[in-house]
Order: sequence, then structure tokens, then C-alpha cells
Amino acid sequence: MAILMEIDFPGVTAEQYDQADKRAGTRAAQAPDGLLFHSAIVTGAGLHVVDLWESREKLDAFMGRMMPVTKELGFADPKAPPEVTEVHHHFERR
Repeated sequence: MAILMEIDFPGVTAEQYDQADKRAGTRAAQAPDGLLFHSAIVTGAGLHVVDLWESREKLDAFMGRMMPVTKELGFADPKAPPEVTEVHHHFERR
């Protein structure tokens, strides 16, 4: 079952996001295993991330890789744990 994940990092800028994204290897030609959709939104409050994953296991594996990178780069702790929701239905437009 697909999983939607949302997380907020207060005070994080577009430049910091780009650095973390590059360091974690997520801007490679191929998306991380299990990632169906990713959106990073920079607001006046910081960074809001919305992802759609194939499964909770794929999300957890990625977060195990990404969160240490955010710590190394000095990101503020997320405002709350990621909000994770099971998705009843989704489609991809091609």
C-alpha cells in the first residue's frame, strides 16, 4: 500500500535543501528506491516536504539515509514527527 509522508523543517532554506538533496544522492538520474512522488516547498517558515512512497519499509529505509544528512548540515529538528498516511488510491499522469 502506498504511503504519503509530510514533514516540516523550520527555518530551512532552498540552498540548505539543495545541499542535503545532493549529499544524500537523491538528485541522481534515478529516484530513491520506492519513491513515487516528491515535492519540496520552501515557505517563509522553512521547508515542507511531501512524498509518496510504495511502502512504509521503503520510506523508513530512505529516512534512515536522509535524516543523518540533515543533522550533519545543521537542519533544525522537524516541528513534529513525519505525518504518515496510508493512501487508498493514486495514479500517475504520463
